[in-house]
Amino acid sequence: MLIILLTLSAIFFFIIILLTESIGGYSIIKTLYSEDFLSALKISLLTSTISILISTPPALLVSYVLARSGGRISMITESLISIPYSMTPVALGGLILLFLTQTWIGRTLDSLFSFVFNINGIILVQSILAFSTMVTPMRAVFESIDIGYEEFSRSLGHKWLSTFVNIVLPMARRGILSSIALGFLKAFSDFGATIMIAGMIIGRTATLPATIYVEIGSGNIDIAYALILILMIISLIINMFIRSIRGEVL
Repeated sequence: MLIILLTLSAIFFFIIILLTESIGGYSIIKTLYSEDFLSALKISLLTSTISILISTPPALLVSYVLARSGGRISMITESLISIPYSMTPVALGGLILLFLTQTWIGRTLDSLFSFVFNINGIILVQSILAFSTMVTPMRAVFESIDIGYEEFSRSLGHKWLSTFVNIVLPMARRGILSSIALGFLKAFSDFGATIMIAGMIIGRTATLPATIYVEIGSGNIDIAYALILILMIISLIINMFIRSIRGEVL
């Protein structure tokens, strides 16, 4: 499946090179080897991966508890968790920045972990976005699993954790992977919230979306177009991966 995804993405990539006369294949290939692009891609992939590793365990736990509890409290809790996902990114970033700079708890955390204008700030923002994105689809996956399997497992003497790891997670595997991919895509593509916290320091805190903004602002339109196409291809790969998990792509 991975080979098919990569092959289709490569075909899509070269078709765009051939059809887009305003950019030209040379500009795209040149951009692929540019220091700014490689740095931005490295930062984006690194921070998104770390963010997913941080946010996935609590997202799994919270979504499972919400799925099995139900009721008004569960609905309100999920609605609150979904706020970062549904908020305007700049507003979310501004809210986090105000928390880190205007409250003693935030200032203490920032002094310990250096979030503002630092790569750690990108990870913080992306972790919040990924967590908020993953909870709702994960909850739906857990709700689709018959609770009878868990009750039967516990009747055989298995503890909650053993039942969750050996019964629930394998049955929810496809949905969980799909949710994680969505969370990764949300973290990877964020721009507004990220620049509010970490800024756009090329080579240090500039992610791929931020680099596109910088290049457009600098008048480097060809490079910006090339970066946009590359970001489109990465998004295409992730979306096709999600659909393949759901069984929509053979």
